[in-house]
Amino acid sequence: MKIGILISSGDPEVLWNAFRFGVLCLNMDYENEVTIFLNAKATAYKEADSEQFNLKELAKSFVLGGGKIIGCQKSMGMRGLEGDEICQKGGQKDLYELIINSEKFICF
Repeated sequence: MKIGILISSGDPEVLWNAFRFGVLCLNMDYENEVTIFLNAKATAYKEADSEQFNLKELAKSFVLGGGKIIGCQKSMGMRGLEGDEICQKGGQKDLYELIINSEKFICF
């Protein structure tokens, strides 16, 4: 199943739950294709990382498990962030394609 997850919140607990959900989706069925699109404040998830909310490690686990993370290039640019091996930059067209191609779509 193709699952799309949109995260727009910069709240550490919301980010943590969204990444955990993404990892769960990958682990529930190895045929699942899961993509997370980070929008707005969510693009700065690394800054929200803490001992309580291990966001960097969760994002890495998600990608190593076969997931894909796309960060809004405009939102990232406004925050001085670059894409990397965990989170690549993408645009509104990528979000549009994620929405129309996903069988299930959830927003955090």
